[in-house]
Amino acid sequence: MTAPAHPPTDVPPGRRWTVGRVLAITTVVLLVAMWGYVLYLAFGPGRQPPPDRLSDPTFATDAQAICEAAHADVDQLPRAIEATDADERADVVAEANARFTAMVDDLEAITPPGEDGQIVTEWLADWRTYLGDRADYVEALRRDPDTQLVVTAKDREQITEYIDAFSADNKMITCATPIDV
Repeated sequence: MTAPAHPPTDVPPGRRWTVGRVLAITTVVLLVAMWGYVLYLAFGPGRQPPPDRLSDPTFATDAQAICEAAHADVDQLPRAIEATDADERADVVAEANARFTAMVDDLEAITPPGEDGQIVTEWLADWRTYLGDRADYVEALRRDPDTQLVVTAKDREQITEYIDAFSADNKMITCATPIDV
């Protein structure tokens, strides 16, 4: 018997290029490319700074120290959650509010000029709104011991989201909203 002149055209079943295999490989390649692009945008030179990042970090550095001191003072107060009654809790929150109001006043005194100053002024206005919410909570707590802190909404988000985002974007972590209530 002689060998055939042409090699066999039958390819073993495990090696065939079927439509399903081509689609699966194409899908995997496209997904890997998409995630590569996403990571490039997130961590690479394609990443844009947050819109509320200050151009001069001086305010952020000074603010961090002011906020840290305020939080240290409030940490010396009894914990509001451990109060024996609503009036005692209201008193603790009112005292903390006074310290945070002083903190915001101190931050306002060092507000930078220009565009950074406009951004800081809006952030401080958000803080004052939040402090107003806390003051309303104190008054409501004196009338109803089961009342909850209600936070103002801004663009469909709690105002605390904006306060905390600005604080994080400018590396002023202690200037985020407190969790003492």
